[in-house]
Amino acid sequence: MKIEKVAIVTLGCKVNQYESDVIGHDFSERGYELTRTRKTADIIIVNTCCVTKMAESKSRRMIRHLRKENRNAMMIVTGCYSQRAGHELLDEGVALITGNAEKENLVDLVEEVRRKPQPQMEVSNVMYRHQYPKSGVKEKETNRIRSYLKIQDGCDQCCTYCIVPYVRGPVVSRPYDDIMAEARCLSSQGFKEVVLTGIHTGFYGKDLAVETNVTKVLKGLLAETKIDRIRISSIEPREVTDELIDLMASEPRICPHLHIPLQSGDNGILEAMGRHYSRKFYLDLVDHIYQRIPSAAVSADIMVGFPGESQGAFENTIDVVRRAKFAFIHAFPYSPRPGTKAAIFPHRVPGSLKESRQQKLLALGEETKRNFAEKFLGKPLEVLVENKDSNGYYQGHTGNFLLVKFSGEKRNLAGKIVSVMAETNENGVIFGKEIKE
Repeated sequence: MKIEKVAIVTLGCKVNQYESDVIGHDFSERGYELTRTRKTADIIIVNTCCVTKMAESKSRRMIRHLRKENRNAMMIVTGCYSQRAGHELLDEGVALITGNAEKENLVDLVEEVRRKPQPQMEVSNVMYRHQYPKSGVKEKETNRIRSYLKIQDGCDQCCTYCIVPYVRGPVVSRPYDDIMAEARCLSSQGFKEVVLTGIHTGFYGKDLAVETNVTKVLKGLLAETKIDRIRISSIEPREVTDELIDLMASEPRICPHLHIPLQSGDNGILEAMGRHYSRKFYLDLVDHIYQRIPSAAVSADIMVGFPGESQGAFENTIDVVRRAKFAFIHAFPYSPRPGTKAAIFPHRVPGSLKESRQQKLLALGEETKRNFAEKFLGKPLEVLVENKDSNGYYQGHTGNFLLVKFSGEKRNLAGKIVSVMAETNENGVIFGKEIKE
């Protein structure tokens, strides 16, 4: 009997990447073979994104490209785009469309389609999901360097521009013991770094019978695993507590990097977005982090062109970016998402103006990135080596997420933490030499 090959294509966030790993593990356990070669796959699964209009377009283009590339494969579409508007994909030659809640049963659904070979759509309402799905320990099929570890799903914040709560549902926290079990498994497999991830990571534990928080998860990982590095993927400003900062300052295994979404540096825009902080609160928080952890990296997501964003409001954002001295930023234009409050706000910013503001912000981000990297020249850095680049340099990241490249002897350093002396800074990328013991 032929063993069917499954290819998984992932778009979007770290949570999607984690869930694709779990889907792949589920298929492997049921006798399927995972493949990276999409042209010869029997089944292709596309895990989609819809956080922006551009993300949706990218998802549709990917589905069409894969359909053209391999017309014989069974095409399965899951994720946030199919959760929001799965009906839009029925004419794309897709055999099965599922929402986010159905990911945990995807193998069963695929095998059901095999028995009833006609297009099917299984998308349940995630707004009624109030418990984290059962999940066992998943052995990773990938390299043993860095792994995502999902601790929660959903978001209760409902910012006026954001569609995520409507496609992910309310906050559901993963049981603490379940997190620790997977972490111990990752530790035993030799992973050097885990990245705690979720849709609203800092809200972890608020829905559990015994209330807990992300800092307690970090303390548990320190106590119960030997993983060298523990990183938080993203956390909202008001959830960066003194307890969390103190733990990060005192524990070298906790990576000194916080990705804290800013979205705007203008108080009026922040209020219209439904963000619950001011520019002063954000800047005071960043200053406090730098005072407690001088080597810390702070990065941010920033939106341009939100309805009503005047030139003055945009300049306020520029001012915050300069003062916050970000290690790097992700700047993107606002796009109206169906069903969100902001989708009907007046005073839209023209597309050309959004683009020019984005480019200005990205240029400033490159400047702050270079300035951040410059601080570490002449210093020894601990680098988790990931691979070699196209020029033959070893490359990897520090705990504060500096990208470091260095030359070394011809040996396999992937997955090892290597001491590197930082020598030069090329556009925020550190080049250096390995420090021999």
